Amino acid sequence: MLDSSPDPRPFENAFPEASLEVLGWPKTIEWMASLAQTVPGANQIRAMHPSDDLALAQARHARGREALQAIEADVAPGFGGVGDPLEVLARCDQGLDGPELNAVASTLERLRELRRWAIAHPEFAALSTLLQEVNFPEALLQQLRNCLNSRGEVNDEADPGLASARAGIRNLRKKRASALDEAIEKLSRRGLLRQTQPVRRGARLLLAVKATPQGRGAGVVHDQSQSGDTLFLEPSSVLQVANELTSAHARERRMVDAVLHRLTTEVFRARTEIEFAILALAETDVAFTSVQWLRLVGGSWPELLSADAPLTFREARHPLLLQSMSREDIQPLGLELGDAYDLLVVTGPNTGGKTVVLKTVGLLAAMARAGLPVSASEGTRLPMLHGLDADIGDAQSLETSLSTFSGHLTRICRILKNASKGYLVLLDELGTGTDPEEGAALGQAVLEALLDSGARVIANTHLGALKLFSLDLARAENASMEFDPATLSPKYRLLVGVPGASHAVEVAERLGLQSHVLERAKKLSARGGGADQLLADVGRVRRDAELMREQAAVQEADLRETSKRMHVEESDSRRRQGLREGESEQAYLELNRNLESLLANEGSAMYRSFKDADASRFHGFLEQLRQLMATTPFAQRQDEFLRSLKKGSTIWVPRYREQMMILKVNRRKEVVFVRHGTLEIEIPMREITWADRPPS
Repeated sequence: MLDSSPDPRPFENAFPEASLEVLGWPKTIEWMASLAQTVPGANQIRAMHPSDDLALAQARHARGREALQAIEADVAPGFGGVGDPLEVLARCDQGLDGPELNAVASTLERLRELRRWAIAHPEFAALSTLLQEVNFPEALLQQLRNCLNSRGEVNDEADPGLASARAGIRNLRKKRASALDEAIEKLSRRGLLRQTQPVRRGARLLLAVKATPQGRGAGVVHDQSQSGDTLFLEPSSVLQVANELTSAHARERRMVDAVLHRLTTEVFRARTEIEFAILALAETDVAFTSVQWLRLVGGSWPELLSADAPLTFREARHPLLLQSMSREDIQPLGLELGDAYDLLVVTGPNTGGKTVVLKTVGLLAAMARAGLPVSASEGTRLPMLHGLDADIGDAQSLETSLSTFSGHLTRICRILKNASKGYLVLLDELGTGTDPEEGAALGQAVLEALLDSGARVIANTHLGALKLFSLDLARAENASMEFDPATLSPKYRLLVGVPGASHAVEVAERLGLQSHVLERAKKLSARGGGADQLLADVGRVRRDAELMREQAAVQEADLRETSKRMHVEESDSRRRQGLREGESEQAYLELNRNLESLLANEGSAMYRSFKDADASRFHGFLEQLRQLMATTPFAQRQDEFLRSLKKGSTIWVPRYREQMMILKVNRRKEVVFVRHGTLEIEIPMREITWADRPPS
């Protein structure tokens, strides 16, 4: 259900321009505007902002969905022939010329066609309502078309005296042409002409004659050549007719100006109606342009929720990446924030994609809030946020004497001031730019304050203390960017629930750092490596537990289906088999309960045990969990399944949620190689299970 209640805080600081810029908002909006079919539509897109009226944003979503339906049904309207009428309307007080008035008429004609389309397609209720609610100035359009032709010229019928005035001009032009022909013939016989073709000077038609006394006496000289050998004169027989023609043109001009003035006055009087009509046209263009952009990026219209609802992203990609890369080359983002946890701490190596995660989440949330589609798949559900703020990038400034740390802190101060329930906060490299210990302490305090405010937060960091902090917090979760230890390269995939390391030493080794420096770095790293080892163990056990839960769910569904068949068949042997299957199902369910109990009872003690430099309790917990997993019938079946693997076997990979065929098996490394798309990938055996039923 949508929440239309007002934002509890002013919107002026709710979506700072600096934050929107770093997320990629201006470039994305300009890209979308470039696809618009009309100038008003393009300008309307450029003016859009996440702080726009909530009802307007919701209406844009509704109209966009209908525009998609209209396009798919091949009944979309056209938008051609619309310039920038608002710019013309702004000049009404200066007087409009014929082409400008014609532009207004063309826009009104397009609007009339859109209204007729809306009447013919009531199934598109949101679009139809928008267009039919406009108070259309039909009388003005009729007046403009009666007075102007398609080129913006005033018609003869626009004024009672205009037709006769123009008829008089035509007669005078014929009379002047006859007089010119006679003069050319006479001057040619006398040998005075340089050429027989008249030369135009302004409104006058002149003849080129020789600069002789006889030539000078043939009429009124208006000009001469640079050499002085040729005179340009108006024959005396033509002069009187030409003067009459000039006067007739002046009378016509006064009549035309009067018509244009009258029409401009009518346009000015209807200016408010026209502006509302143009706004309806612009918003209609926005709806269809949004669909065009949506199709380019493979996006969708997200489901809109109340401001404090969770954010759910399905196969999200940053739109600006889609401008320069193919969709298949961009790792999609799947994420939920605000349901099981309100704080997500993301770790991992540099250039691993952490900042892209922040920008994708922030930009798509802002686009949904403004009433636009998002570059994500169906099933994406986003709240109508009360605000969004971000601290991303280096805020160092020579002009303001801000260091990197001071720049970050300035933005964090602003964020803490505004953050509240219904806000989304994005923090990049939290705690950096100062002493790591103090930075971690400050970062933890900032995250605690943001959680207390009710905001949802995603924070990137390299600081191990902040990774551990999130383990001990009820509404927090760790995540990392997947890293390939074999190639020492990032995979750009977000793994929620799995903390990550920076891999700085490994990357430095690959890049050729001197061996003695590397050895020293490894020794120093080992002294403080307990945190990373703890987090790695947590991540590994969590993955194991999640895999077993998925396998248990598959087994449970399979057993339930078997049970249904047994109820239909009356065979005693089948009933006995049902008892055995029921016992097996109970074992798997018992596994889940035991796992949950163990995690609940022991999980909160993990971090405290580590801080007390007594990790044995935690590692004992891990061993207890692994033993529990290994002794269940479920685990025994999994072992049997793994032993049966061979080339050509079909397996289920929960990570990708699809079946795959094994290309080869490496039991020494406990991995299998499978085909995924066009790539051959390596998957640990602990992350796979059977494709249909467990092996019997």
